[in-house]
Amino acid sequence: MADPRAQPVSRTGVAAPKFSDKELYRLAEQYGTPYYLIDEATLRKKVSEIEQAFAEFRGAFRVAYSVKANFNPTVIRTFASEGIMFDLTAPSELEFVTRAGGSAESVMYTSITETLAEYEQILRRGVRKIVVASHNGFVNLAEAAARANVEVKVMIRVNPEVHVHAELRGSMGHGKFGLQFNGGSHDSAFFVLKRLLATPGLKFEGFHFHLGSQIEDPSCYAEAIEKLEAFILDARRQLGPFPVRTIDIGGGLPAAYGRKVPTPKDLGARLVGQLNSLVESLGDRFTLVAESGRFLTAEAMVMVTRIVNVKGFGEGKYVYVDAGYHMLLDAALLRHEYPVEVVPGGRQAPQKVVLVGRLCDPLDVFPTSSRSKLGGAEVGKLVLFRDVGAYSIVMNMPFHSQPRPYVLFRSAQNGFSVARKGQSVDRLFMDEGGDSLSN
Repeated sequence: MADPRAQPVSRTGVAAPKFSDKELYRLAEQYGTPYYLIDEATLRKKVSEIEQAFAEFRGAFRVAYSVKANFNPTVIRTFASEGIMFDLTAPSELEFVTRAGGSAESVMYTSITETLAEYEQILRRGVRKIVVASHNGFVNLAEAAARANVEVKVMIRVNPEVHVHAELRGSMGHGKFGLQFNGGSHDSAFFVLKRLLATPGLKFEGFHFHLGSQIEDPSCYAEAIEKLEAFILDARRQLGPFPVRTIDIGGGLPAAYGRKVPTPKDLGARLVGQLNSLVESLGDRFTLVAESGRFLTAEAMVMVTRIVNVKGFGEGKYVYVDAGYHMLLDAALLRHEYPVEVVPGGRQAPQKVVLVGRLCDPLDVFPTSSRSKLGGAEVGKLVLFRDVGAYSIVMNMPFHSQPRPYVLFRSAQNGFSVARKGQSVDRLFMDEGGDSLSN
């Protein structure tokens, strides 16, 4: 007889969280379906994987969690207890981090809009390490720091303009993010660096780049580091010596989603030797930072739905669940193929099975990965979607006036608790303006 707690293994070689059929059905009865379920042990394991991958680096190494991937307070609290940093890009994210147990001192803030008002707000909240990515942003930060009479550690976000083999690319010619090394204008890393080194109240900290999301070929990191080294050495020849205290190589570590992808260990093996050579070349034992959002959270959360209808067509069948792409938006936007399992499973049927949601939208069809097990799909059974921890609950939409579902949390001691209460239809109605009808 199959072990109901059989432990699936991800394509990265790390055990995915395991849940017994009994646990999943008990939670479904108590909280309804669909629901999300976060596993604390997996969150912590992912931090450890990245830290171990860079253990041979000859300097301090820090992991920074990109809160945009999953801002659930329980997730943030877990990472705060691990002592890692937080990569933020909005004052509202700072509110979440500090209220969930993180500190402003652990934050590296990278604004997209870089407004004066935004910088004044986060400086009042105690943030002192900020990444700038435009000349206008630098000017605004200098003004905000002067008004607040505080010293700010400033990093410069560069665009290395390297080829990136990734699902979402963040480094390209004339891209949205970062500064060209030498663009011949105010919006170049060289010009901003020159001004920064001469600006009281701002302390140059180092450089930052972000190449993309779901990076499948780590050679782009090596090329970016090589170009950054050449830029620093050339800038020192022109501007005189300056220290480099921190280098942030951004995110991009891929989650598996049922496919074989590079692991943190692979990335570390490819880069640590080069980074140690960079330490020697620069003469600075800089702190190395690696960011992650998707890798840290994706495999740590599952979504549990229930089969509510089955419809035959030709030699196949449609299996309808009580969730939709509004709960896993990447299934529609990026056609992510989530590993899916029927619980309890059964013999794999010879006919084609198409898994669809409850939305009145032809796009509401779930791509399923090669790891999916859809045998035994019958009305009333549960369906488990794996690897949904990143960019899912942060993009929930109330399509068809559907309230947000429960988010549950399993502690490392195997206790279960509510990480986010389910929303009632009445609460949704009032939040959408229903309370104004009585005025």
